[in-house]
Amino acid sequence: MKILSTELKPDDPASLNRFQTTLPPEEEAQISGWLMQRLPGEPATVAREWWIGLSQANLRRELEAAESQLHRPHLTTGEVMRLQKQVLDLREQLHDVHRFSSARAHET
Repeated sequence: MKILSTELKPDDPASLNRFQTTLPPEEEAQISGWLMQRLPGEPATVAREWWIGLSQANLRRELEAAESQLHRPHLTTGEVMRLQKQVLDLREQLHDVHRFSSARAHET
């Protein structure tokens, strides 16, 4: 691993350039490609959007599971009421997550 044995300073263009000149052409091209990729402008925004997406996916899975359980035969009245409440709560949480993400989008 050549990179571990160098005095590379990633924030210093001259240091990056010196390091790249020690690489074979295909590795130099790979590193150049990585360096040319744009980083997100606001990492906190990207992280928040990913977190919201993960939260929504999790809530949708839970909602699907609760809704499918409602179709099971021979449920007691108490089980039906518990599942209906769970479905309503999950729908409200999904709505809240969506509203939160929309409100954040309008702030930026």
